[in-house]
Amino acid sequence: MAPRRRPTIADVAKCAGVSIGTVSNYINRTAVVRSDTEARIAKAIAELTYRPSAIARSLPGLASDPNLENVSSLPRLLVTGYISVDYLCRVDVLPHRDDRITAQHIEKALGGPAANVAVAAAGVGNPYGLDVQLATAVGDDPDSDWALAELSRRGVHALPIRRPFNNRLSRAIVIIEANGSRTIINEPFELSEIDLTANLPVKPEPRTACLHVEGYHYERMIGSIDRFHEAGWYVSLHSTGLPQNVRTPASFKELVSRIDLTFINDVMLREIFEIRTPLASMLQQTREILANLDKRGTVVLTLGELGAAVFAKGSSQVIEVPALSVNMVDATGAGDSFAGVFLSQWLHGASLVRSAQYAAIAASLTTTAEGAQGLVSTYGELQSALSESNLKVSA
Repeated sequence: MAPRRRPTIADVAKCAGVSIGTVSNYINRTAVVRSDTEARIAKAIAELTYRPSAIARSLPGLASDPNLENVSSLPRLLVTGYISVDYLCRVDVLPHRDDRITAQHIEKALGGPAANVAVAAAGVGNPYGLDVQLATAVGDDPDSDWALAELSRRGVHALPIRRPFNNRLSRAIVIIEANGSRTIINEPFELSEIDLTANLPVKPEPRTACLHVEGYHYERMIGSIDRFHEAGWYVSLHSTGLPQNVRTPASFKELVSRIDLTFINDVMLREIFEIRTPLASMLQQTREILANLDKRGTVVLTLGELGAAVFAKGSSQVIEVPALSVNMVDATGAGDSFAGVFLSQWLHGASLVRSAQYAAIAASLTTTAEGAQGLVSTYGELQSALSESNLKVSA
């Protein structure tokens, strides 16, 4: 006779007729759960003899910085999207078809664009600490438990709002070449409109609050974006994974009119508007395109090792911020790190110039270590790097 399967948090949720996120909130006391819902969950736990794992019980939902004792008073950043376990393979050069090569090593690391943004934002710490939450999909497998513990250790509280179709953490293979270039192969991942709004009540916050969305999920979350706006939240978006049908001039203009803060890299922007000119001309063309829009949010154009350019809402000015000169080891997650650190500053009311400066430095430093989260910079480290760099901002 096969051994009886240990009941999972998903089984409790199904038995109680609630979401996985609600059960997680009940177990970890990370959000208020109505008394009648608590009773149903408690009854389901008793009937199933469910026992939370030691890792699940240890998740405090608080930032790892001991100085951040009361996160509820900090600006809230709710990141929605992709988390994965990354397998990092370092090789001299990307192999050709039918090749068989030996990697220098293959390492396991936490990854996924949304998780990278959340970790980078939480890592900055005082005096720019945030209450960072990650709404995502995790399974009942050991990798999911490991990922939740890693997020907690890094100051991010995970809100598991659905299970992947195979009930395990999504996986990605990251092939890193000697020059720092990387090729990523990841599994499908989807968070629908229903997943978000069914598990995360949309209500006004007494503090600054921001919903951050990946490009992958933009179309499915337009309804959520509008409702968060109505509740007084900011909404930011990273263009990673933006669907092809949104990569048109008309669709992108509509996107930046809906989003308060859009992060996009130069490769995608050139593709959307078919820009083939050098950098200076590209910036001028982008400025003209955005200046002709009656309504738009701030657009941040990341330029890799050249830094970034900021096109502020309601302004025709272009703010250019340089990157640090570093020896690049792995470019994975540099754009995610940029977005996370930018948000940590911006949500505290810092200027766009300051936010972009610190973000560009963080992105540069991220590339000096292997893995998207191999090097997470604190505010003190960013401040030291800025003071030692003598980088100048042009506008």
